[in-house]
Amino acid sequence: MLKKYSLLISIIYSIVLAALSLFKINTVTQELPSNSDKLFHALAYLIFTLLWFLAFFFNKKLSKVKALSYAFLCSVCFGIAIEVLQGLITVNRQCDVNDVIANVIGTIIAAIIILSLKKEVLKNNNTLLF
Repeated sequence: MLKKYSLLISIIYSIVLAALSLFKINTVTQELPSNSDKLFHALAYLIFTLLWFLAFFFNKKLSKVKALSYAFLCSVCFGIAIEVLQGLITVNRQCDVNDVIANVIGTIIAAIIILSLKKEVLKNNNTLLF
């Protein structure tokens, strides 16, 4: 199922991530330790990179390396764009270089995971990616 809908899932995830990053969400939260949100940034961009890799790999039929290169570039650019927009168009959010660093760390971890996968695992219909 993920193979078939990877592009749609990637687009929806990107829209949701942008919305969560740019709009104020009224929720009751506990006070978290300083910079603990960086873990969430890294995880969000790890997922972003994995999803876009799958979209490029399965939908665009790109090679593993090319799909990863595009997903990596998209993830880094998207993360920077969101941070710039937070500084320019929001009143409740601010641009934070540390958030960009956390986003890039998540992207790098995703790249390491993808590079460690054998091509057969990605194309095998008996995996979780069917």
